[in-house]
Parts: sequence; structure tokens; C-alpha cells
Amino acid sequence: MGPEGVEVRRLSRPEELEEVVEVHASAWGSRDYREVVPAHVLRALVDNGGLVLGAFVEGKMVGASYGWVVCERGERYFYSHATGVAEGYKYRGVGYALKLRQREEVLAMGIKLIKWTFDPLQSLNTKFNLRKLGAIYREYHVNYYGEMRDEINRGLGSDRVKAEWWIASRLVEAKIGGELAAPSAGELVESYGAEVVVEQGGGGLPRQVMDPDEVSSEIALVALPSSISEVRDRLGIEAALRWREATRRAIRGLLRRGYIAVDYSEGKSSGYVVLVRRGLSEVLEGRLPWA
Repeated sequence: MGPEGVEVRRLSRPEELEEVVEVHASAWGSRDYREVVPAHVLRALVDNGGLVLGAFVEGKMVGASYGWVVCERGERYFYSHATGVAEGYKYRGVGYALKLRQREEVLAMGIKLIKWTFDPLQSLNTKFNLRKLGAIYREYHVNYYGEMRDEINRGLGSDRVKAEWWIASRLVEAKIGGELAAPSAGELVESYGAEVVVEQGGGGLPRQVMDPDEVSSEIALVALPSSISEVRDRLGIEAALRWREATRRAIRGLLRRGYIAVDYSEGKSSGYVVLVRRGLSEVLEGRLPWA
């Protein structure tokens, strides 16, 4: 059993794969099943280099993950397309249990890198992927999937960053072990000279503090709203799109200059994605400014 009494196992039977479809529809609030992977595609994955995992609580499937092995220009990695947890079971360790089992399975394949995409504006995803799992990102893609109609993504476009989870690295081992977490945003600024590019201003809207091209510190901070879905529903779509535009400009600008997103840090009124200007090998070895 994994965290919070969660059992995770590989799936292959058609009836189990049908359950995966329902779990993912619940996870993203998808009323349109065109937004959810068909069970027959999952079956094809199972038999052709893919991995489908189900998470169970008291015998009920409440989470699922799937992906496949990729060989691109001689590089072999595992692409984890979707990991979702049914409504009512989120924030109980289900997603974490799925990712830990996925790591175990992929390491057994002799593969040391897992990739996936996520929305950089979703602070909970950033915190989970970077802070808890130890993933990083170096790529930003504008409107990656086009417009999406589920309850989480509707109206926000589909900007995505590509997570890189170097599952055999010191960084990942330390993060999973609860080590190497970035200090608070205030401490990063006061003790480590971090520079804030975007912060949360009045009325819950973003405020650009400085141009990403002018950052000189090796640590840069970009604010994220605690919930972009709440901003959209409470303040309106225009407010949400202001956050999208501000964070897109800041993060893309920093990544172009060689910064790597490595963590999530709490601030007084919002959280921040933490980016550092260090080489990939240093980052993967866990040699971060606050280590």
C-alpha cells in the first residue's frame, strides 16, 4: 500500500481500462468525452510499450496514469501523458502514489527520464511536480493543445511547460526524501538575492516588477495565483488572461536566458515558481543555491 492507504497496480483488462476513462473524466471535469482517451487506445498502449497504472482505495479505482516509451534522436525516455485523480479523492496522496509507482516501473525498464506537460499557471501542479517530485522544466509551449473544454482549462488556452523528471538523480531522491526544498520567497530575496519578476498586486492581479531580460541574480521568482480557476470564476476571464500573459512573458523570457525552473516557494500573498541560472548537471546533482 502506498501513501494514505493507496494501492497502485498495472492495468490491462478491458473493464479496468474503461474505468480509467471514467476516472479521468471526473479528474478534469470533462463533459465531452472527446477530451478523454478511449479505452481501446489504452489497450493498444498496454500491448505496445505503454504503461497504464490504476490507484485504488478500498478496492475502488480513484486515480489512473498512462504513458509510453519514446526513442527520439537516440534518446530514450518515458512520456507520461496523463495522471488524474477522481473528484473527491484529490489531495489525499493518490497522485503521489501513482507517480512513485511509475518511477519504480520506469527505472526497472532501464530508463532514467520521464517527461510530461503541465500548465505552469496552475500553482498546485507546479508545487507537486517541482517541489514534491523533484521535476524541473526548461521548455514553454504556447497553446500546446489548442482550446480545451474541460472545467479546469476552459477559457485559459493551453500553455504548457515540459516537465523533466530525472528519476535516478540526486535531486529527485532528495526531493522525494523531503530534502532540498527552497526557502520562503522572502528568505530567497533577503538571504540569497533572488529577484522577483512578477508578483501578485492589488485586487489579486499580477504586477510585473521587472523585465525578465534585466534579471541579474541567479535566482528569479515568478508569482502564481493560488488558484487560476478561482481567479477566472471570481474575477472574470480577463483577470485570468492577465495572469496568463504576465507569467508567459516572464517564464519564457527567463527560460530563453538559460534559467531552469526547479521549485515552488511560498510567499505572503502568493506562491512563486523558482528558477535558477545553473547548468543542468549541477541542478540534477542537487547543487542549488540554498542546498
